[in-house]
Amino acid sequence: MAEPAHLVTIGEAMVVLYPDHHLPLAEAHSFGSDVGGAEFNVATTLARLGLPTAWVSRLGVDGFGDRVLTAAREAGVDTSAVERDPGRPTGLYVKEPVAGPGGVRTRMHYYRSWSAASALGVEQLRAEPAAALLGGATIVHTSGITPALSDSTAEVAANLRALVGPDTLVSVDLNLRPALWTGRDRAALDSLLGQADLLFAGHEEAHVHFGHTDPARLFADLPHLRTLVLKDEERRASAYRRDGGETHVPCLTVEVVEPVGAGDAFAAGFLAGFAEGRDDTAALRFGHSLAALTLIGHGDRPLTVPTRGERDAIAAAADDVWERWRVHPGDIPWHAPVSAPVDRIP
Repeated sequence: MAEPAHLVTIGEAMVVLYPDHHLPLAEAHSFGSDVGGAEFNVATTLARLGLPTAWVSRLGVDGFGDRVLTAAREAGVDTSAVERDPGRPTGLYVKEPVAGPGGVRTRMHYYRSWSAASALGVEQLRAEPAAALLGGATIVHTSGITPALSDSTAEVAANLRALVGPDTLVSVDLNLRPALWTGRDRAALDSLLGQADLLFAGHEEAHVHFGHTDPARLFADLPHLRTLVLKDEERRASAYRRDGGETHVPCLTVEVVEPVGAGDAFAAGFLAGFAEGRDDTAALRFGHSLAALTLIGHGDRPLTVPTRGERDAIAAAADDVWERWRVHPGDIPWHAPVSAPVDRIP
């Protein structure tokens, strides 16, 4: 029997459709497709970095579910705890390019009601093989999207600490989606946040949910929290520790193609740094790097990921070198020697 994965994510995945030639949906006659979903994105990125990772979820017994499983397995993700549901479909979302004063942006249309992932429940996580994966994990990651999907996923979130055990690090990305909470009590989300050892949040969404972004108040209100990562959009990301330590790393300069998935990539990068025993500066840099590699493409996941040697170079770079790096579409894959002076990542 294979050793349990060290990192486990819990949450949905969906197939994404996008119109060819980036046309408005009303004018599109053909579509491309990909796979996305917050916890799926994190799991596949961690696995591509070479970290043993499992993903726990549910998929329909349909071609879309087959597509998701293939993508996960090609990335190296352990999918042994992904169940197929013959009575519910795999979720779907559609990206629509919308022109506006600030340029073209992406509007998302979700078709996830009654999806297989929304039927994820505590029984599945208490049974094998999910129980073995969770019992052997050092880090379990999910997001605020999971408890918003249904009553059963809310129950999973409320019981996550009991499901994973006291010694496992619980990582949560706030991922606040107000539309998912319309007419619903956010108690399940608050319960999940109260179990987190590590919390990722953007400044804006933290303001919306908590009413502030004061680390001291958040540590006081969230008893399990040991590390708080706040992302200040295009400016910087900061890691705050309960003991009072704080680290700030500026964002890379990126020529953005599409922002969808960058937050998931950032979480994966920080978790990779944590899993590899790096300090907070390196973990934040990894988060920025993987977010940048997502921002320069139309997909929801990084176009490529840095090798172990490239991660070493990112971690070791002087601050002034880090701040000069630029990331543009077309830079990938990179092949610059890590010892060479470069103006792009890494």
